[in-house]
Amino acid sequence: MDLHHNVFYTYRGPGTEADRDQQLENNVTKALINTLRLGGEAVWRPFLAWVGIAGATRADFLLQRRDLPSRNAAHRRHRVLLGISKSKSAWAPGVRAGPTYESLPDAWIYGDGFAVLVESKVGGSDFTPKHMGAHLARLASAEHAPPKIVLRTWRDVHGFFHDLLPSLTDAATLLLVGQFIQFLEYSDMSGFTGFQRDHFDYFLLHDDDDARRWVRAQIDDFAARVQTGLYKVEPFYEDCHVGNLKRSDSHCWAAFGPGPPFKRCEERAHQSISLSAAGLRMFVNVETKPATKRLKGVVEHCRDEFRKALRELHAVEPFQLVLDEVFVLGPMRSKATPKMRLHSSLLADEAGGDAWNAFADTVQRLPKLYFCIDRPVVPPLKLIGLSGFDAVQLVVKTFQRNHAVVKVLNG
Repeated sequence: MDLHHNVFYTYRGPGTEADRDQQLENNVTKALINTLRLGGEAVWRPFLAWVGIAGATRADFLLQRRDLPSRNAAHRRHRVLLGISKSKSAWAPGVRAGPTYESLPDAWIYGDGFAVLVESKVGGSDFTPKHMGAHLARLASAEHAPPKIVLRTWRDVHGFFHDLLPSLTDAATLLLVGQFIQFLEYSDMSGFTGFQRDHFDYFLLHDDDDARRWVRAQIDDFAARVQTGLYKVEPFYEDCHVGNLKRSDSHCWAAFGPGPPFKRCEERAHQSISLSAAGLRMFVNVETKPATKRLKGVVEHCRDEFRKALRELHAVEPFQLVLDEVFVLGPMRSKATPKMRLHSSLLADEAGGDAWNAFADTVQRLPKLYFCIDRPVVPPLKLIGLSGFDAVQLVVKTFQRNHAVVKVLNG
């Protein structure tokens, strides 16, 4: 995987996070304008219609210019303030417009009778009233109706170009638009749209910091969407937490449970996902002292109820019970030693009680343990090609089935 093979992607270099965001903001806006300009009428005409300018006969483009080169934008009959942000904007125009000297548009799209002023944001911040008010003052006109305000997200822009792609016939235009779509994905502007081969290939080498940041951001968005869908069906899952992805890590995980503070999740049985080169793993885990204490109590007092819940889960899909002994080596350091693996088929009545009783007894004997209900890993070939919605639903439905066991474990 090499993000820099994309024609729009650039080396961001050293600097503060604010410096990198500003560089990315400029590059994303530049990539949008160049895609519209070089893509020709087949690209800019539907884009203009999408933002409210229909029937344009020609279009010109500018970057980082205060106004149009001939006749001010205010003289155009149709004027649009187009704000594109990473997240849905909460900005709304105020009563008073700001001074025009505060207005330096990121880009212009203009032609006979129209002008679109483009203001873009790529970080977590929203449009500022002072800045947007200055743009509105620049577009204000005594001759024509007030300018139209159109607010979009980069996810919306990604969706527009993704939907446009099948209608394009020119090979060069297809390449250009495809590269722009990929650039939005690699720049974390589109959010999670579905698993790609690159999500899994990263973990084979994991030596590129840009790729690492991209994978981490993708898992963050994917986990947030899973949590939102899961909370609707099981309010227990109030929050999610994505682990730090270090260069040496061979996987990236996210955990789902109560919160905030998220520590409440770790103190209970909860559910997690892990992405690696092998695919997507989904599991129930018990790992801290308060959670393992509850597990021991369930095994002692509700053993039959626990076994019944596990058998019902096995009827949907087989799994494995994982039991490790944990040794504390120092602050924030521990070592897990495998103690027992029990396949869910051994929970059936016809299998007898020996295996189950041995498992339960081992739980009680271990002073510090890790317990996991581990499902088979979903391989990349089964994930690549799923829409973002379908990938999220795959996890939500699996977790929903697992929750009966989580509920028993948490008493």
